[in-house]
Amino acid sequence: MNFEDMQKAWQSHDARAKVMIDADVLLKEVRHNQRHFRAMIFWRDARQVGVAALLTGLFLHWAMRDRIWPLYIMAFTCFGVGAFMVVDRLIQRRKQPASNDSLKTCIESSLFQVNHQIWLLRNVFWWYLLPLGLGIAGFLAYLAWRVIFLEGASPSAIRLIVAVGAGCGLAYWGVYWLNHYAVRKNLEPRRQELETLLASLD
Repeated sequence: MNFEDMQKAWQSHDARAKVMIDADVLLKEVRHNQRHFRAMIFWRDARQVGVAALLTGLFLHWAMRDRIWPLYIMAFTCFGVGAFMVVDRLIQRRKQPASNDSLKTCIESSLFQVNHQIWLLRNVFWWYLLPLGLGIAGFLAYLAWRVIFLEGASPSAIRLIVAVGAGCGLAYWGVYWLNHYAVRKNLEPRRQELETLLASLD
């Protein structure tokens, strides 16, 4: 009997009926799902931290080479996002259960991890999109200032800056929507399953 079959049995059983489940098998399945979820989150964070580190280096290089101060802000915001993710992962690592923890403790730990991921994705605007958006807005404002006041207000250059700003805004809306979709599609059902499983142990 796999994890999904056990959940269906719990959800469909009569209130008077007793469903007998091997606690060791259930514990093994919960730990397996927990390891899989943790690995998926780790590789997602590793990719994002890697991209943040790469962009930090690139923006610093361009800022020092071309002496464009808004690129320093972009480097700083990329570094800040990457640092936030590393610190958050280190904090979450301390809260992982030991390998000999009970079934209830493992389920509670899994529920905590899922709730934390829901919080992160729902608040993606504040810790991810806003800092990077401020850096991009500063850079676009600098370019607009140069084009308007130093280079003679070329209409094509102004249109290009506006188009880049609109494209960034659209991309940001897409990232925000995808994060909230992931919460609705994947994380909230997982949380409900874990809450149901935890309640069934009481």
